[in-house]
Amino acid sequence: MHPFSYTIKTQATPAQAWDVYTDWRLWPRFANIYGQISWSEGNPWEVGSRMRIEILKPLPAVVDHLIICCDPERELGWIDRSMGLTMSQWAEFTRLPSGGTEIRTWGDLSSPNTMIGIATAKDLLASFVETWYENYRRTCDERASQSLELAG
Repeated sequence: MHPFSYTIKTQATPAQAWDVYTDWRLWPRFANIYGQISWSEGNPWEVGSRMRIEILKPLPAVVDHLIICCDPERELGWIDRSMGLTMSQWAEFTRLPSGGTEIRTWGDLSSPNTMIGIATAKDLLASFVETWYENYRRTCDERASQSLELAG
């Protein structure tokens, strides 16, 4: 297994960060790899529900995304399976004393040295996580800024 982690901080409140994170319709803004994303079982984000995620690149694939933990505005966990790989991943939302939210993701990837196209699974994961979370952070910051403008 290959452990990974990544942490960002945003000006958004935990509620705003959670709303952006769990709106899967926004995910194509965070990474340009997505095709269709839909819930195949259960209600969105409910423990035991499943999401079907079509990946377009680097190679076409479908990811089965099983929700194993959901504590709104606090923690979300899932298991992904695709192309013979399994990944567990968690996201934790922590209110910062100075305002805003820290979002930390971590998990484990099976078979990290599996080649997917011209890169290993662990290298693709590292690149994807950084791209996804930095774009997510920007969207959260925009949401926080818009809220302040409306309030002021």
